[in-house]
Amino acid sequence: MNDDDLYAKTDAGYEALRTRSATLPPRLRSILIMIDGVRRVRELRAAAATIGAPDDAIDTLAAMGFVAAVRAAAGAVEATPVDPTTVAIERFRLAKKYMNDTVVDALGIRAFMFTLRLEKCAVLADLAPLVPEYTRLLTKARGVEVAGALETRLRELLR
Repeated sequence: MNDDDLYAKTDAGYEALRTRSATLPPRLRSILIMIDGVRRVRELRAAAATIGAPDDAIDTLAAMGFVAAVRAAAGAVEATPVDPTTVAIERFRLAKKYMNDTVVDALGIRAFMFTLRLEKCAVLADLAPLVPEYTRLLTKARGVEVAGALETRLRELLR
């Protein structure tokens, strides 16, 4: 596994998150949430070290079938125009899902009131005011280091 490789969740990975699979330890689950096909292995390893996940977390997730390496299409030289509205909607969707997944993973049913506020958000700008509460909840549930790593990733998504 190269530090510049990209990994994304497989269908099994999404299913493990959705069902809160008992076979997935909490720290591996946190790393699985962070894997998005955009962050490089070196970034994921740094995040894993921050939250106390094992050094081989990505390898373990790959062996379990929850993540797979992303391959760029060899012939994808031509750039196709991208609609800015579509990009904004996708960024909002990813950030909102990330916030929901991480806070529910940390708090379970206790995240209910926060997720209700999250569901009222309609655009990316609506999510920013929720970041302090998000961080406070994660800090209380998982500690400063884990909350900091998850907040850093969230802020990247909100840019």
